[in-house]
Amino acid sequence: MHISITSIYTVGNDEWDLIWSQCDYATYFHSREWAEIWNAYTQGKIRPEPILVLFSDGKKALLPFSVKKIFKGLVNNYISSITGTFGGWISNYQLEEEHVNLLLELFTSKFNNFYLRFNPYNEMFSKIELNSLIYDETYVLNLNKGFEKIYQGWARGNKSSTKKAIKEGVFVRVASTIDDWNDYYQVYEDSLRRWADKASSKYEWDLFKEIFQRNSNNYKLWLAIYKNQVISGILCFYAKKHAVYWHGATLEDFFHLRPVNILMYESIKSACEQGYSWFDFNPSGGHEGVKEFKKRFGAEALPCPVWNHESHIVKAMKKLRFK
Repeated sequence: MHISITSIYTVGNDEWDLIWSQCDYATYFHSREWAEIWNAYTQGKIRPEPILVLFSDGKKALLPFSVKKIFKGLVNNYISSITGTFGGWISNYQLEEEHVNLLLELFTSKFNNFYLRFNPYNEMFSKIELNSLIYDETYVLNLNKGFEKIYQGWARGNKSSTKKAIKEGVFVRVASTIDDWNDYYQVYEDSLRRWADKASSKYEWDLFKEIFQRNSNNYKLWLAIYKNQVISGILCFYAKKHAVYWHGATLEDFFHLRPVNILMYESIKSACEQGYSWFDFNPSGGHEGVKEFKKRFGAEALPCPVWNHESHIVKAMKKLRFK
């Protein structure tokens, strides 16, 4: 049977939430919550515009886009991957190759300008071949093997560092108050000072405050505590089967206590116990040292290339602007 797209429309909040919660390959970054956090943080400069695509065979696909106006508001740039996170469609139906081809045609014909990082947990993305893709990869742990086997796969130094942190009296808990989040942000500010121009990004306190105020079960800020002081932390997000380490920071004066290792130990163990299938370390931003850090936890690479599509108008405007 020949399949076609029968309609396209902006989807409501309830349907977005339903599809996201039921999709096996969805990540937190496909959620309405993530889009709304960035809408608030950017004061509306990045706004959610989720598109539902209906096919003639009754199946549906959701494109969880956000939109940012560029060139003084003259052009819409569709962002499927805010801050470079995983994007693309999600669905609570089993989509076939014909559905995917229709979606790819829709991307370039209707949206013109968009940024999309392939979602490595959507197996259909592995079948897509485009000349314009920029290769990248993320490092992940398959949690289905169980925590004991995962821990056995850690480098010897990582195991020793975890034991050292415990011996020195470092312990881990989940942030619960605004003061906890503020303490973590101060750790992050210390890291920004250390990273200087090498920092891949810089987020203001308002972003972390906005996340905290959501009071959601879809994230946890894991804190390493030493003598009643927050010395390190990692922010993890959760979807149906996917847990991801998105942000982390450590006070330089406490590196010797190896707090990151005990944070990884507790957060990965918890993800296993909660029944998640994947623990994702996220792409490494081109930093080889970061990549090696992830490998020492037994993480393996999954391709997640970027598709950055620009219309002829945008390309022309960029040339004019730089002349």
